[in-house]
Amino acid sequence: MNTLKFKILSILLVLFVTSCNDSDFLKEDLKDRFTTENAYLNVSQFKTGTNQLYRQARAFYNSGDGVRDWIKNGYGTDVIPSNSREEKVHSFWNNLTPDTQFPNDWYNRNFEMIKNCNELLLQTENENIEWVSETQKLEIQGEIRFFRGFSYRNLAILFGGVPIVLDPITSPKLDFKRATRLETYSVAMEDLLFASQNMAITTDQPGRAVRAAADHFLSEVYISLGDEAKDKSMYQKAIAAATRVIDGSDGDYELMRTRFGTRKNEEGKDVNWDLFRMGNQNYNTGNKESIWTIQFEKDVAGGMNIYDRPLFERAFWPNFWNSNKFGFAGPARDWTGRGVASMKPNNYFKYNVWKDSETDTRNAPYNIERTYYAPKVIVNGKQTDRDTVYVTNVTLANGTEIVVSLHPGDEIKKEWLTSRDDTLTQFYPRIWKFGTDKHINGTPDNGYVRDAYVARLPETYLLRAEAYMKSDQNDKAASDINTVRLRSNALPINASDVNLDFILDERARELYGEEWRTFTLARLGLIYERTKKYGWPTDAAAVEKHHNLFPIPQNAINANLEYKLEQNPGY
Repeated sequence: MNTLKFKILSILLVLFVTSCNDSDFLKEDLKDRFTTENAYLNVSQFKTGTNQLYRQARAFYNSGDGVRDWIKNGYGTDVIPSNSREEKVHSFWNNLTPDTQFPNDWYNRNFEMIKNCNELLLQTENENIEWVSETQKLEIQGEIRFFRGFSYRNLAILFGGVPIVLDPITSPKLDFKRATRLETYSVAMEDLLFASQNMAITTDQPGRAVRAAADHFLSEVYISLGDEAKDKSMYQKAIAAATRVIDGSDGDYELMRTRFGTRKNEEGKDVNWDLFRMGNQNYNTGNKESIWTIQFEKDVAGGMNIYDRPLFERAFWPNFWNSNKFGFAGPARDWTGRGVASMKPNNYFKYNVWKDSETDTRNAPYNIERTYYAPKVIVNGKQTDRDTVYVTNVTLANGTEIVVSLHPGDEIKKEWLTSRDDTLTQFYPRIWKFGTDKHINGTPDNGYVRDAYVARLPETYLLRAEAYMKSDQNDKAASDINTVRLRSNALPINASDVNLDFILDERARELYGEEWRTFTLARLGLIYERTKKYGWPTDAAAVEKHHNLFPIPQNAINANLEYKLEQNPGY
């Protein structure tokens, strides 16, 4: 019986295949294929195409629930430990190889973006496109080249020289050759310069990049070119690019100096606090120092999953809410947040950068909370002994409802923090730019959803200050640094105070957790030096000089069969 069934099925299969081979409905008409050539024929379609570039940029902030998204922000360097354990073997640097996920992510994602840019740019020259004007075409090309320049900037900083690909690849290619780092920066410069000359100055779409973003990153790339080529003329170009953002040529930008936004009427806070409240990040809603943001939303059509927004609070905040020792005992509450302590500040940020900064409001208790309070338990409206009550709301068998809420109570003294977990995961300074006491729907887990700054005006000032310093104009560098400092009531500095260490300190004070600190140090060739000097002991022990550049992924080397793709030294 089984043999008969097999023969019948075999005959039917042969008949089906024969029928399919003879059938016209399975023959593809190549004219009807959906391709780059026939999909992008007007400006609206190109804007839809560029949305993919924004989606790819968004992935730098929300690819997973862990440290993967935050290594760029200084993990394992001078500001954030890669691990709080004491053994060198646990350091990020001890485990960085050509097979490590982080360099593979960044190498692949940026080349994927470059691929998409190249295909879109080629299509912009299609003679069938309905451009309203040449200006419209140049704006679209400028936006696409902004992303390609941004990608080559990323690659040059992290990896040094990489293969340069400026046209679509339409057939297998196995002989890519690495350019030099100088050549890679030069490609980024050309794209960003074109973008800075042709992108729109303003937009009504939050999160869409504009001309100021191009000049911001162009200024940084000029500095990199000046450092790499020992060419001081590049610093003057960097100054000019940053100045176009600062002086109004690229649009109306200025530091926010007065309270603004969704919670501006709450007393006891300042503008630094406002900058990081939900809903306050976009230029379109009044934040004039916002140059480019990545958009994240919650409760919109289609919903969200856990990876659709940056996990700022989860990654950067301590998990004191779960400390049984002082009566918290979980679950997290609206005023506690639900941090997991994966990105904690080291002593350099907790103490060093704030020395002699008593007046600096960026270190005020409402911006960096250094004092914790044991929970005060309220049961049915009355305070009670926290050791003898339920930790959650319950309804007893007799129908009695017990409503429990926790509020800050007595101060937790430093001398009570006696274990490693006390100080390394539960009670380190809580930095309010990463969280809130009023979550969406009162839900501390996943209830802090704000847009992510990629570029903010204070960094433009600090880039220009760096270029001024490298041009031997310390007086102008001090002026730019003071512009940033005085907004926070920090004491002004003198020209004689200006050096690269001070600029890096100021970047930490202003941009901690925002700037891609790992990129900043890699750009300057200072990952090794700064981590040795200020890093967590295990990171300082593990870091080596070759870590100033990241490894070329082994997969890329293995796939390049017809030419040897050189690995960076030390890997």
